[in-house]
Amino acid sequence: MTEFERGVIVRGGPFSQRKVCTWRKAFDTYLSGAAASDGEAYLSMFTYPADFLLHVKTSGFKGWHGPVSAEYVCLDFDNEAEPTAAIGNAQKLLCWLEGTAAADLSRVIACFSGGKGAHVYLPASAFVLAPGPLFPKTCKAFALLLAKEAGLEHLDTGIYDAARLFRLPNTRHAKTGLLKLPFDGESFARLEPSTIIDMAREERRDALPIDDDSAWCDWTLQDIWNRAAAYVSKLASTTPPASDKTDLNRATLEFIQDGARNGERHNRLFQAAANLGEFGASERLARALLVEAARDSGLPVSEIETTIKAGIRHGEHSHE
Repeated sequence: MTEFERGVIVRGGPFSQRKVCTWRKAFDTYLSGAAASDGEAYLSMFTYPADFLLHVKTSGFKGWHGPVSAEYVCLDFDNEAEPTAAIGNAQKLLCWLEGTAAADLSRVIACFSGGKGAHVYLPASAFVLAPGPLFPKTCKAFALLLAKEAGLEHLDTGIYDAARLFRLPNTRHAKTGLLKLPFDGESFARLEPSTIIDMAREERRDALPIDDDSAWCDWTLQDIWNRAAAYVSKLASTTPPASDKTDLNRATLEFIQDGARNGERHNRLFQAAANLGEFGASERLARALLVEAARDSGLPVSEIETTIKAGIRHGEHSHE
């Protein structure tokens, strides 16, 4: 994966200036706590090849449909009402990895998000990966399969798109002021969730793992990855392009009618808005169709507005 070295970094709020960077150098600087500031900063979840730089110079940061890869496969657990429950699910995943996949948790990175949940970074060295345009969809399918295998809840699957920015470790959440505090997986799994949150009020910490590209777990995760990749490949070969669709997705219609349960609300709202965006729906129309169901599902109004806006934009870009 050495070809896929580029990343996109944003220092400041998520709408601040984007710059192309060397992904690994940027991530490690923040993970070790050596960045110049602990203020807001974001890094692309995925990595890009050399051609991405040319694309940015000619077309900007939008509309990249080429291959992507990753240094880590990430899972995001969110529970706004009870962040400790989301942390608990991240810990449950880590224990499952150790007990079922013979994982060396000292090589895994786990973070309290600083807000409503936890992020787990699985080193890509565990997998035989095939970078490509479908790579983000494979990551999503892998996360869903892994959550099913390990019996996990509160998984946010709305994070897997090629342009996704993910807040960097050792930076402070804009609303709570708490750090996205990183740990090695072994330490994170054995701390009380409330203790992890209390520690996020303190100073940055160095969670840089030992630089080692050797396998850190057995073949269990590769088997799950292979099943996810096969599913995504099959789906891609049988699903018409968005421009050829004549009907809204059933999931969109179901969301409008019934909303969604906690743990999948954000993702379902985003997907519904993106589906409407594929059909050229305006933000105004999308809000009229989706806001009531989203509010009935328990999402706050501010989050509904930003999610619908992001979903519409994502759906519109699928035609670029």
